[in-house]
Amino acid sequence: MKHLTTITLLIVTLMLSGCGQKLPDGMPKPYPVTITIIQDGKPLAGASVALAPKNVTAGQRYTAGAVTNTSGQAVIQTLSKYRGVIPGEYQITVLKTEFEVKPLDVAARVVPKGIDKDNPSLPKESVEGYYTVDMKYSTVSTTPESITVETKSNRKTIDVGKAVRLSVTEAHKNTN
Repeated sequence: MKHLTTITLLIVTLMLSGCGQKLPDGMPKPYPVTITIIQDGKPLAGASVALAPKNVTAGQRYTAGAVTNTSGQAVIQTLSKYRGVIPGEYQITVLKTEFEVKPLDVAARVVPKGIDKDNPSLPKESVEGYYTVDMKYSTVSTTPESITVETKSNRKTIDVGKAVRLSVTEAHKNTN
């Protein structure tokens, strides 16, 4: 019985550690990558971090990314499932969006003809999104950050500078 318990514990430990993770056919072995994001001198929680291959080749065609934890660390996964990243060169993008609920000016809102402005089923609030990281980090073409993933454990810290507050609506108006 003692041996059965030991074997069960070993199997559970291996499963939880990701050991023996079956990769898709042709996918090279990923290696651990942890990216730490700092903003205003503090860890930035809740930021989306993505790695985009600089050269799309057979081994570097897989997407990788993660969201930072309260320590500002993103433990990167390939295809949102496999711990680590395929060796190669990558551009790093960082994006964080926060949302604010605002009351609507019910008296001033425009409603379709035939709908009563005081209809209780009409929304009384709106939601506005704001980007909080400098937009230069948000796209592959503008980000200054990159990493070369090697066949070992890889770590990088990125300081994205001061927090910004850019309306998502305004940001997208400027891209058209």
